Amino acid sequence: MKTEAMLEQLLGILSRETELYQAMAAVMNKEKDAAIQSELIVLNEAEMEKENILAALVLFEEQRHQLVTNLAGTLEYPPQDMNLTMISQLVGEPFAGRLKQARSELSALLESLQVANQSNKQLFEHSRELLTGSFNLLSELKAPNPIYYRTGTVQNTSAAGKCVCDEI
Repeated sequence: MKTEAMLEQLLGILSRETELYQAMAAVMNKEKDAAIQSELIVLNEAEMEKENILAALVLFEEQRHQLVTNLAGTLEYPPQDMNLTMISQLVGEPFAGRLKQARSELSALLESLQVANQSNKQLFEHSRELLTGSFNLLSELKAPNPIYYRTGTVQNTSAAGKCVCDEI
């Protein structure tokens, strides 16, 4: 396969990966909204969508890896050192500029996904804390007997926890 054809194919794969990562960002936003509204069905749907997107990304990543390995052989460069920056330095225009643009778009998109992922993680951890607190509160409320101490005093355990509302 000619170098130009491989570069066009690589740019096509990068474009499709960018589209999938954009779809992932939309799903993560949907997931955040569903978590805030405590909509379990929507959360499950978002999880399935994320799994489908990740499966497609794995396929494209395998194709990209194979293509870059072939391209490294054509350009006589070690495959382990090949990345978009290096490829753009080894090839001429217009491919170099297009590869730099694709790299820039993917980098920005992946950075925003990491931020969104961290935000969702904090949201889910907060939800878990609320549920744990509510469970502890309910567990203490149903305690059968107050605690009797050797001193002759009877003490109730203090109720601890947070109550859950319909929105987080």
